Amino acid sequence: MSDCLHCDIHELLDSHLGRKEANLAEIAAKVTEVLADIILTATPEEQSTLMADILANLGSFVLEKKEEADPTNPRRSRH
Repeated sequence: MSDCLHCDIHELLDSHLGRKEANLAEIAAKVTEVLADIILTATPEEQSTLMADILANLGSFVLEKKEEADPTNPRRSRH
């Protein structure tokens, strides 16, 4: 494990995502289940806000990574 949780998660998922027969819906469901577990560790009062934050981050990251994938975009992230 490294000091970067993001990198560690990617490393764990790479073997599953790299398979020819990878079931993306199933992999996404498992990742979503982990997010549900994280939400449930918060107090009941914080759970709705945490869920909203997760969904906002998801939307933001999808848009950001979509832009990064565009080879004509000069602002590509390296992380």
